[in-house]
Amino acid sequence: MSGATGAIQSAQAFPNPVVGLSGGEAFARGGPGYRREWSASVELPLEYLASRWQRVAAAEAAAIGTGHDARTVRAQVLRELRRVFVALAHDQAVLEAGAELEGQVAQLAALVQKRAARGETRPSEVPRVEIELERLRSAVERSRAAAEAQRQRLSTWLGRPVAGVEADLTQALPLPPLDELTQRALESGPAVQAGRARVGAASAEASAERWERLPKLSLGASHTEELDRIATSVTASVSLPLWNWNTGKIRQAEAALEAERARLDATSRELIASLTDAWQGCSAGQSGARRFQGEILPRADASARTLGRAFELGEATLLDVIDARRVLLDARREYLNLLLDMQNACGGLAALAGLELP
Repeated sequence: MSGATGAIQSAQAFPNPVVGLSGGEAFARGGPGYRREWSASVELPLEYLASRWQRVAAAEAAAIGTGHDARTVRAQVLRELRRVFVALAHDQAVLEAGAELEGQVAQLAALVQKRAARGETRPSEVPRVEIELERLRSAVERSRAAAEAQRQRLSTWLGRPVAGVEADLTQALPLPPLDELTQRALESGPAVQAGRARVGAASAEASAERWERLPKLSLGASHTEELDRIATSVTASVSLPLWNWNTGKIRQAEAALEAERARLDATSRELIASLTDAWQGCSAGQSGARRFQGEILPRADASARTLGRAFELGEATLLDVIDARRVLLDARREYLNLLLDMQNACGGLAALAGLELP
């Protein structure tokens, strides 16, 4: 912003006067006359008056655009920070779900080993359940490493250590209609407002270049003391645009204006497309999360518990129990991945439309 403020000050500044001073010694021709001669002059350029207001308007519009660009960058940084925060919360939840299932399989492995020692089950079931337990432990270690990487990344973003985060990934963003969000974003979105400001600045620059075709005026005054006279005069000079009508710069300014208009149109279209994608992703994520909460997860959990109890009673095989727990773990992971995608989509939608996240 300091650069944009400097540009405004530069456009508002008046040109400096041009001061001239000369001196010398003079002798009269054919006579004894002698004295020192000197002259002083000052000239005030007034050509800036033709386009000054347009230049100032262009600089002010550019400063407004810079402010909106800063808002856009800030929103992008906050969006990225939230993505890292949500990713850490997701990885922590995945780690917690894996550790819980690891404990359950460890209990199952202990039960199988006891039964094998008493001769109540086939010996081949012991290595099978131990292999499943080791697979789960490996998955838990990978989840722990992923969570640690996200924790360190968040610490780097914040500039201080982070032990962990607490977040409710199921919390949903109230979704207004897409048409309402699109209209709001096109009216008050910082990227669109910055584009409009740049169009205004380019338009003012083009107008300033057109005004530059007017004759240039400058006023001056001088005082001269010579050997045989003392003179004071006022001068005015006008530069006539006979050979140069500033056509080249006008075309450049008009081309820059058309480019900014095209850029604004592209920004608006990209914003609408991004809003549509984010809205659909947020809406689909919320619908899928409700389906997992109400139907899929309860059934997977009930199936794993039922088969585990049936195995303890000798009414189910080990493969059935292992398969049910795999299905439960996969369902929980899929659910957490769905929540991660939903939060990222809803966060992106809030950033684009200027919504407050819960």
